[in-house]
Amino acid sequence: MIFYRIKEKYFKQYFLLQDNFKVIGRYLSVLMTFIFAVVSLFYVFLFISHFGFQDEQISKEINYYAQIILYLLFYTSYLSEILVLRKRNKKQWIIDGFIFMAFLAVVLYNIDRGTLYLGLFGDIFNFVVINVAILFLIITRLSFVFQKINAVKVDPALLIVLSFLFMIFLGSGLLMLPKAQAQPLSYFQSLFTSVSAVCVTGLTVVDVNQSFTELGRLIIICLIQIGGLGIMTFTGFFGYFFTGSATFKDRLLIKEMVSSDAFDGLFKILMQIIIITFLIEFIGACVIYSSLGNDFYGNKILFSVFHSISAFCNAGFSTVEGGMTASFLQGNTVFIVTIGMLIIFGGLGFPVILILLKTIRNVFAGLFPGLKREKLRWHPLRNNINYRIVLYSTAIFLVSGTVVYFFLEKNNSLQGISVFKQWLISFFGSVSARTAGFNIVDMTKWTTPTVFFMMFLMWVGASPGSTGGGIKTTTFFLAIKTCVSFIRGRSSLQIGNREIGRETLIRVMVIIILSFVFISISYFFLLITDKDKNPVNLLFETFSAFGTVGLSIVDTSVLSHGGQSIIMVLMFLGRLGPLTVMSGMFLSEKKQYFKYPKQNLVIN
Repeated sequence: MIFYRIKEKYFKQYFLLQDNFKVIGRYLSVLMTFIFAVVSLFYVFLFISHFGFQDEQISKEINYYAQIILYLLFYTSYLSEILVLRKRNKKQWIIDGFIFMAFLAVVLYNIDRGTLYLGLFGDIFNFVVINVAILFLIITRLSFVFQKINAVKVDPALLIVLSFLFMIFLGSGLLMLPKAQAQPLSYFQSLFTSVSAVCVTGLTVVDVNQSFTELGRLIIICLIQIGGLGIMTFTGFFGYFFTGSATFKDRLLIKEMVSSDAFDGLFKILMQIIIITFLIEFIGACVIYSSLGNDFYGNKILFSVFHSISAFCNAGFSTVEGGMTASFLQGNTVFIVTIGMLIIFGGLGFPVILILLKTIRNVFAGLFPGLKREKLRWHPLRNNINYRIVLYSTAIFLVSGTVVYFFLEKNNSLQGISVFKQWLISFFGSVSARTAGFNIVDMTKWTTPTVFFMMFLMWVGASPGSTGGGIKTTTFFLAIKTCVSFIRGRSSLQIGNREIGRETLIRVMVIIILSFVFISISYFFLLITDKDKNPVNLLFETFSAFGTVGLSIVDTSVLSHGGQSIIMVLMFLGRLGPLTVMSGMFLSEKKQYFKYPKQNLVIN
């Protein structure tokens, strides 16, 4: 009996001690997470300082001791996280083990050299291994941070808005780095450039070629890439990759970002989007590089990558002084066609690109029996209305835009050049006006009808789920179809063998109304802030900013600070969509579980 009492006493103490260890572990976990966050910020500061500032601006001695403190804290917090932070699956243990072995390899390498200095910016081995490992480590921990953020009761639309605002202000800070600027710029100029890059517009108040160094252009192209795909696309992908799971809210956020109509396989779609994006941009960069002659002056690789990413993301940024109106680019047919095709692919939308690639794969699988044929639940052109609308409307706008541009400008800006070149420029003008913003002719020579026709193309924009802006081709198509259907006396809208839902039609109406409201208000204030400018040119600038196009007749740099601020707001609204921004800011969580009696009003 005494033995059982002693045994019960010790077991009780054991369980109490275990509970105390759990409590201590939780507190230690929070402390280590805080230390890791602080150290990570310090690391980012050192990394940016090394590449962004002149060497004399940062004391080498302070930098040396700061790195030693950084590594001590980093190793301590990292090991503590492994031991006490959270349960890990097999994938996470493999990742942590890989990073730890990388750190150990650097330590042994330096001991073999007779030094314990593990500098961030030492020789090539230290630099590559240690920095890649640390960046990889920070990304793995960021995934957990974003999961905590997503756990907060915040609407997905608002999270998307906040993510873009974060990237804009981060980009403006990076563009203020001395090594990123070829000439001194104000913060307002850097902020405008960052907004234009993240919102993939292309309107600038400074010359990109003369104002930014290669580091600055690299920062701009990274902002364009992140802005084109969306920061939540990257965070969602890494979050799922490193944690192996996702909450319902994570899936809802990604569904909103990639414009998917289902929750199944969202993270597989994310992976496909990222891989296909980089693959298309790589192929485009290779073609652009091969099209440049040996007499090209400058960094051909950076030039090719910059313009490939800028074109696919429909950004319209160029590192050439004066844009693509430069003579050595106007005569480069391969370059013009490549840029045009990249713009078209980027404007189709990722869901459409994915289904087209699957269809093409099945065609090749039918031709070559050795290839595996992927099963499709539907034929993209016959049974899926969304894909049919996107493809048909894109083709109609491209063809009609080319023809209209040709006949409006053949005796004006296109006069004096060959017929083939006239059609090529007309095709490129039709493509570029749909949110890309590259121009290969002097737009001041356009006739007034051409200017207004381009405004229409910029207003319509690209397709849903793409890198472009505007109200989107499907919105315009459904609006026209609804008008025709209502005029013919039909109470509902049918397309093919499907009836379009009431919620979709209301969304179409709201998007169109909001677009005109924001464009009209912005144009009104532009007339006040820049009353000395041509009103038609200001209206064109307004449509260009809202459509995230980047074409400018008035020259954005000559606008007042008030006018440029209005353009920044328009670019932001155009990239995210006015409905997304407004619903993210004013969406009510209160549900209405009752209905009032219907009442028809006399409106005509």
